[in-house]
Amino acid sequence: MVRAKAVVIATGGCAFLSKTLGSNMLTGDGYLIAAEVGVEFSSMEFSNPYAISPAFGSITKTLFYAWATFTYEVGSVVPGAASKGGRSAIARALLQGPVYAKLDKADADTQRHMRASQPNFFIPFDRTGIDPFTDRFPVTLRLEGTLRGTGGLRIVDDTCATSVAGLYAAGDAATRELICGGFPGGGSQNAAWAMSSGTLAGQGAAAYARQVVTIAARKLSSAGKVGFRSRSQRAFEPAALTRAVQDEVFPYELNDFRDACRLDGALARLDTRWREASEADAADAVELLRARESAAMLATARWMYLSALARRESRGMRALLSRGRDLCLAICR
Repeated sequence: MVRAKAVVIATGGCAFLSKTLGSNMLTGDGYLIAAEVGVEFSSMEFSNPYAISPAFGSITKTLFYAWATFTYEVGSVVPGAASKGGRSAIARALLQGPVYAKLDKADADTQRHMRASQPNFFIPFDRTGIDPFTDRFPVTLRLEGTLRGTGGLRIVDDTCATSVAGLYAAGDAATRELICGGFPGGGSQNAAWAMSSGTLAGQGAAAYARQVVTIAARKLSSAGKVGFRSRSQRAFEPAALTRAVQDEVFPYELNDFRDACRLDGALARLDTRWREASEADAADAVELLRARESAAMLATARWMYLSALARRESRGMRALLSRGRDLCLAICR
């Protein structure tokens, strides 16, 4: 047990175990912890960025795809496909079949600079014997979720305080709407936010802790619920729950091309999963970590889609495909 006068949540966002390099451990655990003590969230609808990646690798550095030509399996160019402003075209093509890329727009001098500036980009190619400048290679889109989105714990003042007294947020765990609105920040923006919010949250938490005289006399009670509580229902199944959540957030037709009809169906299924998880028996010690991860991903997915359904206009990365939820529901009926 740890007693603290103030706490900083700096657990990152949620990428739903989509196999993105460096973030495959980010499952929204901090979100769930904060939610269980009553924190408010903001901009969770801005949470559906996908990153281009080799189909055989996990590197999601996308800068170099500005020099790429994207083609169908037969070799014809995918219309509108691009690293910036054309990823939806890639997603549509992937719904039809494989998509390939080749960095054939980079001249020799540019290629040398690429190798020098981001050597880890080339690791999966070198391991498989593919020259990305001359050989076509299959690509996919990996969901980065709230990691590259802008939503998270709502910040209420300049100290990066949340809506719960004594709780502060930093980095991707916090909303980034304050610096980039409804569109994801690039690496430089997110790095600057991580450093500045970490500093502000640390200073704010320290100042708050100095104001609290003592916490020794406080009566403590467990805030954690899902995965912790003993129930007479079936056992918690983290692996099955993780797959179920991924089935609702990975598909482009659900999360990229957001439509109220489809989101309503996905949210209904996620809500059912949440009730089942809440009523499930506590996970055993071996499965506890995975249970909490799967529960956190489930909660994050529900917040994403609830927020998306509440926002009726296109803004930032949030593109509204129907003219309104009520109209779409009427058509679906």
